[in-house]
Amino acid sequence: MLRDELRGKILAKLTNARSEIEGALNLSAPAARYDPVVMPNSTRNKLSAIVEELNDVLRRIDGSQ
Repeated sequence: MLRDELRGKILAKLTNARSEIEGALNLSAPAARYDPVVMPNSTRNKLSAIVEELNDVLRRIDGSQ
Protein backbone atom coordinates (compact mmCIF):
# COMPACT_ATOMS: atom_id res chain seq x y z
CA MET A 1 0.00 0.00 0.00
CA LEU A 2 1.33 3.42 -0.90
CA ARG A 3 2.23 5.81 1.90
CA ASP A 4 -0.31 8.44 0.78
CA GLU A 5 -3.05 5.82 0.47
CA LEU A 6 -2.30 4.53 3.96
CA ARG A 7 -2.26 8.08 5.36
CA GLY A 8 -5.64 8.72 3.73
CA LYS A 9 -7.13 5.59 5.29
CA ILE A 10 -5.80 6.52 8.72
CA LEU A 11 -7.15 10.05 8.40
CA ALA A 12 -10.55 8.69 7.37
CA LYS A 13 -10.73 6.30 10.35
CA LEU A 14 -9.73 9.00 12.84
CA THR A 15 -12.12 11.51 11.27
CA ASN A 16 -14.95 8.99 11.57
CA ALA A 17 -14.04 8.34 15.21
CA ARG A 18 -14.11 12.08 15.91
CA SER A 19 -17.47 12.38 14.19
CA GLU A 20 -18.94 9.51 16.22
CA ILE A 21 -17.77 11.05 19.49
CA GLU A 22 -19.17 14.44 18.48
CA GLY A 23 -22.47 12.74 17.62
CA ALA A 24 -22.60 11.09 21.04
CA LEU A 25 -21.90 14.44 22.69
CA ASN A 26 -24.70 16.07 20.72
CA LEU A 27 -27.14 13.31 21.65
CA SER A 28 -26.25 13.54 25.32
CA ALA A 29 -26.81 17.29 25.58
CA PRO A 30 -30.06 18.00 27.41
CA ALA A 31 -32.45 19.94 25.16
CA ALA A 32 -34.38 21.50 28.02
CA ARG A 33 -33.60 22.41 31.59
CA TYR A 34 -35.55 19.51 33.06
CA ASP A 35 -34.41 16.79 30.64
CA PRO A 36 -32.68 13.86 32.32
CA VAL A 37 -28.89 13.82 32.39
CA VAL A 38 -27.75 10.95 30.20
CA MET A 39 -24.03 11.57 30.58
CA PRO A 40 -22.38 13.36 33.50
CA ASN A 41 -20.66 16.63 32.71
CA SER A 42 -17.27 15.19 33.67
CA THR A 43 -17.68 12.46 31.04
CA ARG A 44 -18.78 15.01 28.44
CA ASN A 45 -15.66 17.05 29.25
CA LYS A 46 -13.42 14.00 28.81
CA LEU A 47 -15.00 13.23 25.45
CA SER A 48 -14.59 16.84 24.37
CA ALA A 49 -10.91 16.62 25.28
CA ILE A 50 -10.61 13.45 23.19
CA VAL A 51 -12.13 15.29 20.22
CA GLU A 52 -9.55 18.05 20.64
CA GLU A 53 -6.75 15.47 20.83
CA LEU A 54 -8.05 13.81 17.66
CA ASN A 55 -8.09 17.20 15.94
CA ASP A 56 -4.45 17.68 16.92
CA VAL A 57 -3.48 14.20 15.72
CA LEU A 58 -5.30 14.74 12.41
CA ARG A 59 -3.47 18.05 11.86
CA ARG A 60 -0.11 16.40 12.59
CA ILE A 61 -0.75 13.46 10.27
CA ASP A 62 -2.12 15.70 7.53
CA GLY A 63 0.87 18.03 7.85
CA SER A 64 3.45 15.24 7.62
CA GLN A 65 3.18 14.93 3.87
